[in-house]
Amino acid sequence: AKKRPKAVGDWVARARNYTPTIASAEELGEQWWIWWTDINPDWRGEERPLGRDAGKPWKSMDYLGQNGFLNVLMVLKWWRDAMEESSPDWEDAVDDVIWVLQQMQRER
Repeated sequence: AKKRPKAVGDWVARARNYTPTIASAEELGEQWWIWWTDINPDWRGEERPLGRDAGKPWKSMDYLGQNGFLNVLMVLKWWRDAMEESSPDWEDAVDDVIWVLQQMQRER
């Protein structure tokens, strides 16, 4: 979680009864992508778009700790709430999260 956006730590520290103030949607988006790339399996690579080799293992994504994917989804929500209108970068992030969840579901 070293690369996790600071807003997640602030949210967790306040027992999730807190909505962080996001000064820059663009900056939060950049932080989210760094974190998302870091927590994904190595085989997906580090360059966007991340690899989409269906059938590869997802076990490394199953240990994300307390609330797991909730943290990922909350940052996506805060990122979107901080924008006046959606951005292609945010839509790519949502699309990738949906794809990953579908792959993880197939593995179970």
